[in-house]
Amino acid sequence: MVEDNERVSAALRAGLARQGIEAVCAATGEAAAALLERTRPDAVILDLGLPDCDGFTLCGRLRAASPVPILVTSGRGDHASCVRGLDLGADDYLVKPYNLAELLARMRAVMRRQRPAGPPGGEEPPGGDLLLAGPVRIDLRERAVLVNGVPTELPDEEFDILAALARRPGETLLADQVADEILRARRAALRDSLPDGIASLRDRLGPSGLVEVAEGGGYRLAVPDTHGG
Repeated sequence: MVEDNERVSAALRAGLARQGIEAVCAATGEAAAALLERTRPDAVILDLGLPDCDGFTLCGRLRAASPVPILVTSGRGDHASCVRGLDLGADDYLVKPYNLAELLARMRAVMRRQRPAGPPGGEEPPGGDLLLAGPVRIDLRERAVLVNGVPTELPDEEFDILAALARRPGETLLADQVADEILRARRAALRDSLPDGIASLRDRLGPSGLVEVAEGGGYRLAVPDTHGG
């Protein structure tokens, strides 16, 4: 969050924390650029009114440095300012005053647009996904959970159950539906990690060539011709 007004910054941090979102703050453009280099934020909330630089210039600088979703907030509600911000790399432009619910909705929207399209059948893309559901924040890559901003360690099975429920917040899921959600996520993750696993397996087996990569995709275990042909 890039915001030079300490009162606004503190209030927004507290509101985000209640939703399970941890915000790190910078009060100047230089501090924001340095912070982006040290961290890997899920999104940037950028106020244009900064004491040391033009917010539009900083927006372009952040965009050149990272593909992170950028949500610009500003008291400038004119059409030209909005267009300029979007042209410089902002993913959305929110005019002050705004409420927290709208800010959160727009954050979720810009973050969804940054994710790769999901595979057929509704499977969730693995790795790097962030699930936000009320006070629950789940990092699927790190298998980390925050509840009301507090890190919560869960065994693997309980993590998978919580993630399955967080993918469909507010819905009542039967046991079979929860199991299906868990299996879909595991299958998607396994599918994407399979090429690395195959390569590692082939290395471990040495020059035997037992595991082959077939043309057009797919793998097979090569077995000797037992018919003498």
